Amino acid sequence: MASDFSRLMKQDFSDLEAAVKIWRGLSTTTDSLTDRHRRQVTGPLHQSWKGDDADAALFYLEDVESRIAVVETEAMAIAEVLDTTRFWMEQAQTDLRNAVRRAEQDGFDVDEDGWVSDRTTSDLPRQDPDAQQLIAERNRLLTEHRAAMDDALTAAHKASNDGARALGELNGDILTDPLSHDAAAESAQDVKNAMKAVGVQAPQIPSDDPKAAAEWWKALSPEERQAYTTLYPKQIGATDGLPTDVRDDANRTALDQELNAIQEGGNWDERFPGDDLETVNKRLDNLLILNDRLEASDSAPKGKELYLLGYDSKDDGRAIIAMGNPDTAAHTGILVPGTNTEMSGVDGQLTRIDRLQSSAAKQSDGESVAMITWIGYDAPEFKPTDPGSVATRDRAEDAAPDLRQFVAGTQAAHDGTPSHTTVLGHSYGTTVVGAAAEGGDGLGADDVVAVGSPGMTVDHASDLQMDPEHVWIGTADDDAVANNTSDYTLGRDPMLGGFGGNNIKIDTHGHSGYWDKESLSLANQGAIIAGKTPAEVPKQGSELPPGVDIVPGL
Repeated sequence: MASDFSRLMKQDFSDLEAAVKIWRGLSTTTDSLTDRHRRQVTGPLHQSWKGDDADAALFYLEDVESRIAVVETEAMAIAEVLDTTRFWMEQAQTDLRNAVRRAEQDGFDVDEDGWVSDRTTSDLPRQDPDAQQLIAERNRLLTEHRAAMDDALTAAHKASNDGARALGELNGDILTDPLSHDAAAESAQDVKNAMKAVGVQAPQIPSDDPKAAAEWWKALSPEERQAYTTLYPKQIGATDGLPTDVRDDANRTALDQELNAIQEGGNWDERFPGDDLETVNKRLDNLLILNDRLEASDSAPKGKELYLLGYDSKDDGRAIIAMGNPDTAAHTGILVPGTNTEMSGVDGQLTRIDRLQSSAAKQSDGESVAMITWIGYDAPEFKPTDPGSVATRDRAEDAAPDLRQFVAGTQAAHDGTPSHTTVLGHSYGTTVVGAAAEGGDGLGADDVVAVGSPGMTVDHASDLQMDPEHVWIGTADDDAVANNTSDYTLGRDPMLGGFGGNNIKIDTHGHSGYWDKESLSLANQGAIIAGKTPAEVPKQGSELPPGVDIVPGL
């Protein structure tokens, strides 16, 4: 049997390279299959098939979908393990061959089993002091060459053993055990263990810099992008500046893994350190709401498809969802909701951006429109007997950096001509928008819209670090929330003269009617999102024609 030395010297790694390519191909194919299954099978069935039989069938089909997704993850993990093992063994082979070459250049002989001998000292007189000095020097050099070869062999053994241990974590029982319902959660942990075994580190993404993150992503090879998305979904999905479809794919994988971990995995202390059972159950409720709403739109028509750009299941829950792809849209609107918004309100927020998108599309001269609901902060809770955080700017100031970074991320990820970007706030969401625009280098939006505002943290539109001509304010006459809370702790009432900007016509009622169908309120917001001027009203501080009174709320 050939020695380890001989095998490593002659090793051909082309088989490993071919295996890596095949496993990567399997992962990529199953990724495509998961998407097709969701959009062409379970998505349409959710819309058209109801009843007990439908529920049972959909449970089975979604279990199949989940298993396909696990194959995608584990296949990519196997590819990474094999590729990493190949890399380190090739490195060890290179080191070994270099050690042999240096030994031979120094006049030593290396046989096929790696034994190093020195023919130059075999005939020297052993009693001669000069010969003894030469022999000692040659022996020292021989020891160094042997050590270099031993180090290379040790590195090869370690790479092989680490690879074998990592592959042992990826046992593929998802394909053979029909009763394994916690496969997604277990797979995520198996992949984590496997990557640790071969020393693969999580991606080193530039932090808090969407533009740098976008450049980092563009510099990766297609194989690296697919591997990071599949193996590190939570980190990739949360990174502003990366492509929308990439974040959506990663976040859906992370969502499925987290949901599966809670439903089937147990071991709360390990999976969610510091969470008690009540907190974990709240996470579960939030995840189910989000997952069900995404599934309900899996068969949405082009332009109305949903992209999950971020989520957090803890506490009230957070979700950032795009309708239409902002990376390719000519116009992008970002709606920041207000008080009492939590995961249970996702459906209502999606209804609002759906109407805003449709309204803008009607006025955009055929240009594409994407809308985003940004439930990306901890909205304050309002209780009549205890206003609490809703009366302070704290939550808005905490959210402001995240909103600025998110807006910058949509711009960094956009393809081609920059999208016309409008950030809209409602209720306390206008306070968040104001704080984001006032701070840092500004919000970076082309237009800002505030409806039902209790205050935007500033006294003048010019304080928002943008042209006041692109600041639009609207409040319904009977909006009790805005009318009774503005001009106090959250800033000057932006509807009043002297604030600056433009007041838009509002014909809806109350604090939540700004998106009523067929309303002028909705049409005006849609016009702004589409880059058009809404229905005209007198500017604040301008003189009115004789006999015309200022109408409250305009």
